[in-house]
Amino acid sequence: MTPHAAPLTTSLREDPPARPAGPNAFPPGGAQERLTDPDLVARIGEHHAAIRRALPYLVALLAKSTGFHRHRNPKLAALCEAGEHLADRLELRMDQEERELFPALLAAGPLGGEVRGELDHLFRHHRRTRLDLARIRWLADDFAVPSWADLGYQTLMEELAELEREELAHASLEETALAPRIVARCAA
Repeated sequence: MTPHAAPLTTSLREDPPARPAGPNAFPPGGAQERLTDPDLVARIGEHHAAIRRALPYLVALLAKSTGFHRHRNPKLAALCEAGEHLADRLELRMDQEERELFPALLAAGPLGGEVRGELDHLFRHHRRTRLDLARIRWLADDFAVPSWADLGYQTLMEELAELEREELAHASLEETALAPRIVARCAA
């Protein structure tokens, strides 16, 4: 992730900018098994695009809330650092998936061991992401909005909860639809 811009200069009491819109990237109830390989790659790619649009907004909200409310919540500095760290890791992993796993799935024929190794990296990334999300949830006090919070702080908590939901759904889709297809192609 490139370094984020300086905190926004407007007061947190003003309405925050509109959240970048993201697709409802995941079909309900097992429909992902019916997706073709290109459709699955496109669906995951839509999620990646939505996350890439949302991360700079979220990182800016973290920095702004930390600067404005640090005196009220001593965990905000650690929350900001954890959020920035997760954003960096997510961007790197999405790039790697798009460079390695997507072309492999779309290629004809069996896949080699290097793709299986990349899949192992994917599972390790998901485990680490779940830990990072749990830490962020703890630092954010389960996304609770205290009585002193303004609209910016409330928006931050909503965005963090949405990022958690999106990332857990994304990991589930990759583990239940993408990974089995790659494993089957590696075994072929």
